[in-house]
Formats: sequence, structure tokens, C-alpha cells
Amino acid sequence: MGITRCLGCLALHHTSAIGPHSRITVSVMRHHANVAQSFKLSLGRRWLSSTSWISPEGHDTGIKLYNTASRSKVALKTVHPGLLTWYTCGPTVYDSAHIGHALCYVKFDIIRRIMTRMFDLNVVMVLGITDIDDKIINKAHELNLTSKEVAELYEEEFFEDMDRLRVLRPTSAPRVTEHVPHIISFTKGIINRKLAYAVYDGSVYFDTKAYGRYGKMYPLDESVERQVTNIKKSPRDFALWKGAKPGEPYWSSPWGPGRPGWHIECSAMASHILGTQLDLHSGGVDLVFPHHENEEAQCCAYHDVDQWCNYWIHVGFLRTKGTEKMSKSLFNTISIEELLKEHSVNTFRLFCLLSHYRNKVEYTQTSMAQAKAHLRRIRSFLHDAYAYINGQLKCAPLDEAALKQKLVETRVKVKKSLADDFDTVRALDAVMDLINLGNKELQKQSKSTSLSRSGGTMAAICSYINYLMEDVFGIHFPSVSDALNLSLESGGRLHNIMNSVIDLRQKIRSYALLLDETSLKQVLTPEEKKAKRKERLPLLNACDELREDLLKTGLQIKDRHGGTSWSVAEESVGSDKQTEDKEV
Repeated sequence: MGITRCLGCLALHHTSAIGPHSRITVSVMRHHANVAQSFKLSLGRRWLSSTSWISPEGHDTGIKLYNTASRSKVALKTVHPGLLTWYTCGPTVYDSAHIGHALCYVKFDIIRRIMTRMFDLNVVMVLGITDIDDKIINKAHELNLTSKEVAELYEEEFFEDMDRLRVLRPTSAPRVTEHVPHIISFTKGIINRKLAYAVYDGSVYFDTKAYGRYGKMYPLDESVERQVTNIKKSPRDFALWKGAKPGEPYWSSPWGPGRPGWHIECSAMASHILGTQLDLHSGGVDLVFPHHENEEAQCCAYHDVDQWCNYWIHVGFLRTKGTEKMSKSLFNTISIEELLKEHSVNTFRLFCLLSHYRNKVEYTQTSMAQAKAHLRRIRSFLHDAYAYINGQLKCAPLDEAALKQKLVETRVKVKKSLADDFDTVRALDAVMDLINLGNKELQKQSKSTSLSRSGGTMAAICSYINYLMEDVFGIHFPSVSDALNLSLESGGRLHNIMNSVIDLRQKIRSYALLLDETSLKQVLTPEEKKAKRKERLPLLNACDELREDLLKTGLQIKDRHGGTSWSVAEESVGSDKQTEDKEV
């Protein structure tokens, strides 16, 4: 741990607070951002007339991403070394989350894991919770509950769903209702800069013409300006504060009772927690305009900066077959609960990896079957590789040089792909190529009964694949203890028992099949060998019965040319949701 001095205020702070692996305190980070902005303003500045994106100065992360604001792929640079500040639009908590939400948040979770686990970035992620909205108010009337009760119910359900999907919790999840004073202050700040105005019903609107730089995120439709409006100066102006309506929740403000507008909620909460400069902002592609356009305009106006957020990324729509997008308003949604009744978390996360985050994705039985097939290939390889490492699978000597070279190439390809706008498709292709070579080597047969093993090379491959799948992609292959809900001690005992069972069963099978009786087979005629096998057939049948009995308990035995191994059974529990998560 070291000490660093802030250039703006000469305050001392621990350098560990902004290290790539530490938990940064948001207040210290916000302090630096605000001081830096004050220092910049003290030098004097003028507003740019252009709506163009400004390439920021900062610390190169080694990642390139497609920035919606620049409409191009650019280098990701952070304001602080090793630290990335990220705001993402969270749910409006008026109903259950659906698989379109699941896709969006799982893909952002994968990107976050890539940043932290592959590129050593300390990511401070803020997820805004909209807990007051027209939809929440309507749902409250429908259920005869208060808006607060509705919001609390669905917020809790949302985070339970995210936990089940293995989406990492955000650093902070502010609620709009807890930040109304900050939102009012934010609105006053924009009014003081002559960039917003109040109207007779107590509402406040952002003045897009006075701002002069509206349209940074999205090309503007000039015909909109010709539309007639009674209350606003321009049809493009949007509400910062909404005057109260009868029967709706409201807060007191300088303009009368009311509640926040949608767009300013995110701007005020993000600014309050993360300061005057934001590295990254994300959301679904449907939020680019007007929501994110308005957020950027509000923040630039309030902070008096040319650019508030340096990078914007957006996830493509999820659609079902024959539809354009999945949406509650279109009544074509599938809840996360329904998803997980049919498919495992691993299968869905693999499904998310098989498409680029910016692309539209079609949710069909075919696309989920493809994800399931990839998952099965990965699991099967790891199972066979560990069986080889543990001496349960015998094969001809491995080409260690080829395997080591392939592992090195795969690591390079994967990191290069993930550094290129988080291309999980190419990264996964590289992993599957490595698995294909590993399978090819493990399937090489030999007539020798005493074979040397190259366990170290295969273990290195397994270690890398497990790290990538588990830590970076969030695909969890549980231990036997986890899969069968056993304690660690019981799981260890089961391993020892099953290894002994497999060893004894293998000896019985070899005896029944005359596999280890070379001298006997040499003196027996084909007819005598056949008779011997028939005589020992009950032993072979007993081995098969043991295999079937163990399968019913959730343990699968695999007999193959090179030996016998065991695992937690894929078919043992029935549904895909249960079995795929239980596979070892």
C-alpha cells in the first residue's frame, strides 16, 4: 500500500484504493473526478458547437470497443489507471424480468468479467433502479398496492433472477426515490445555466435549442421541429420534472409538487455516485434514443462539459421466431422463471456467448440446442481429460508438443478476440479448436497395457478451460459435492468409494472379457474363448446392472476402450435445468 497526492487539492490518498484488484471507495474516486473538473474549469473553456464524439485522453486498457457515440470501433481509455467507471440502466420494477432482460444483463456481466479477469480492470458498476414510473403507478392501482410496495416486490425478484443467472451484483444500485433531492438539485443546476425552463403546470423541460448540441448519439429527424406543441418551446424538449397529477406520488420542489422525469433520474444518480466524468455507459439498443441522448445532453449541460460519458455500448434485441423484438408491450415475453424451467443457467450463458453482444439474437429451440451441444462437448472433454489425468482413461502417448503449442495459440487468440469488442464468438471458436485436438489425442488407441501418461500437459489445458469458462464466462461446472448437495467431507468420501468401485468393476470386466489373460487366450481355440466368455457372462451382466443402478442414483459410469471413468450423470435428474448444472 502506498500514498499518492491529488494534484488538484494536494490531499493524500492510499494508492491501494484505485488498484486493479482492490475495492475502490466511490467517495474517493468521485473526489478525484470533481477536483479534476474544477481544475479544468479554472483554466477557462468554451463549448464546442459540434455534436461529434471527442476521443478522450486517458489510460489505454488494451481493449477496443464499438462506441455508439462515434459509430466506430475505438480504443477504450479510462480516466484513472486500472479503474473503469460504468453506469448501466437498470430495470423499471413494475413486473417480472423476461429473457430479453436476461440476455442484456448476462452479456454485460460477461463483458464485466472480461474486463476484470482478463484485463485486470477494477470495474465500479452502478445499476440504476427506476422505482417510480407511470407503469409502476398503474400496476399499483391494478394490484391495490402502493407504488413503493410494487417496486420493492419486483426489485427483490429482479435481483433473485440475476443471482440465479450468475450475474455479479453491481457496486451500487441506487433507487430513484432515494435520490429525489439530488435530482431536484440537478434540475436547478440546468435551469441556472439557462438550459431548462419551467411551465405553468409545474413541469420543467430541457431546452434543446438553447443547448445547441442535441443529436450526438442519434441522427435527428428534422421534420420533428415542424410539429406543433402547446407547452414546450420545441417538440424535442423533454421533461426533467413532471408536475403532479391527481392520485400519483409526488415530492415538493421549487416548481411545485411533482416527480422526476425518466431521463434525468439516471443522469443525477450516475453523477452523484461517479462524478463529472464517466468512462462507460450501457443499455439495450432501444435506449440509444431518446434516453441516452437525453442523459448525455443533461449531464453536459449540468457539468458544463463537452462530453460527459466517453463510451457507450448497447446490446442488440432478443427476439422469438417471427418477431422483431421481445417486449412486454408486445405481449411476447418469456419470464426468466419460465426460461430456467426448461434450460439451465449454463445453457443460457453459453447461448449468450454464441452471438456478438451488438447483434440481434433469435431465441428458438434450435439456437438453444446449439448452445446445449457446445456445453456438452466442453463437459465431455473435461470429463475425459480428468479421467486420463487420474489414470482411468488409457490411450497412446499424447503429442505433447502439439498440445502445448495449441494451448499457447488458444490463449493468444482468445485474449485477442475478447480485446476486439468483446468477441466471444471467435474466442469460443478458439476454445473448441483446442478441445477438438485434445479429444483427438485422447482417442488414440494402443494395444499396450502399460502406457506412460502426460498428465501435466492435459492438466494445463483443463485448468485454462475451467478458468475461462468459470471465471470469465460465468459457466459453472460444480464439484461432486456441489452437484449432489453433499458436504466437502462426504464428497471426498464419495470420490474414494467410487474410485474403488470402478477399480473393482474394471477388474471383473477384464476377467469376464478375458482382457488380462494373454497366456490363456494364446492356448485357447476361438470356440473355447467363446465358451469361456459365455461362462463368465453373468459377471459381465452384473457389471452392467451396477452401472444402471448407479445411474439411477445420479452417478454415471463410462466404459471405453482405454478404461472406465465416472461422473455425475447428465440424465440422472431429468430436466435440462437440473442435469446440466449438476454435470461435473
